[in-house]
Amino acid sequence: MKQPEYRCTEKLWKPIVRPPRHNYRLKDMGNEIFMVHDTVVKRVDFEMANSRGLTLQCSLFEPVRIQDKPHTCMIYLHGNSSSRVESLTILEYLLPQNISVCGIDLSGSGQSQGEYISLGFYESRDVNDLYNYLRLNKPFITQIGLWGRSMGSVTAILAASLNSNFKMLVCDSPFSNLTNLCQELASNNYNIPGCCFNCFWCFVKSKIRKEAKFNIDDLNIIQIIQTLQTDVAIVFLSAKGDTLIGEKHPKILSEKFRGIKELIQFEGTHNSKRPIDVMKGTVQFIIAQMEKYEQHSSLRDTKVSLNCKDQIPIPDIGAPLLHSEKPYISKTEK
Repeated sequence: MKQPEYRCTEKLWKPIVRPPRHNYRLKDMGNEIFMVHDTVVKRVDFEMANSRGLTLQCSLFEPVRIQDKPHTCMIYLHGNSSSRVESLTILEYLLPQNISVCGIDLSGSGQSQGEYISLGFYESRDVNDLYNYLRLNKPFITQIGLWGRSMGSVTAILAASLNSNFKMLVCDSPFSNLTNLCQELASNNYNIPGCCFNCFWCFVKSKIRKEAKFNIDDLNIIQIIQTLQTDVAIVFLSAKGDTLIGEKHPKILSEKFRGIKELIQFEGTHNSKRPIDVMKGTVQFIIAQMEKYEQHSSLRDTKVSLNCKDQIPIPDIGAPLLHSEKPYISKTEK
């Protein structure tokens, strides 16, 4: 990733909303048909327009054996300098369990349109737009959950506050409050005292509001997570060696969240590959909660048939892409 060029005053605010954009080629997503263990998977790339008129690039990974059968889908939401390529990191755990995965380049990221990112503010609207797209075009997808990392995990929480149909979330390294996070980074990395931070932070907020059209104060996730319904389930993932988003952020959010939850802490850093046992445990939690929700929905409305299940709800600042393994099959890569 090439580091953007910033003018003098831009160095204070622009890295927050215009970090390095992850540039990749479509072939970096792997083959269109590939194997994950004993599961044959087909990837379909598509684009959609969001509510702001921007074209977003997406990829849906579905096991071939369930394409025409009711199944669950997890939308993967990447970090701030990343893209849908990051969704490859969860395929081997979800696809063999008959859970499809939809990756998206959020607005301002990857190959999608958009000048700036917004650390979850507008990205959460993108997720709601994608939800509506899948509901309209993929009738066999029943429940839809969200799996996000860093900015993506905050996006998931914000999206769930906008759309009560999101009942299952995985939040890997979410920040609890953007202002507090930036103050921590300024103090720990640059030894900037609190009084100096407050002075330039007013300028930063003003510039971001003018240029990127959102208010940083709206990214107080501690407050927002308390508004989620109690039937929402969240797995919080937290790396003990994360020097970017410290352990206290996921811990605070877990404490404030009133729904079904689990906090999993593990050895690693912000961008290290997640341990296999952590990933497997997270997937088992997802399966258990979605089965529970499916049973509850069936009891609540026994008239809903399998064919009608689509009506049932179903700063990672400058951080590099998480290590991922590309899926392969014997077919020639296009």
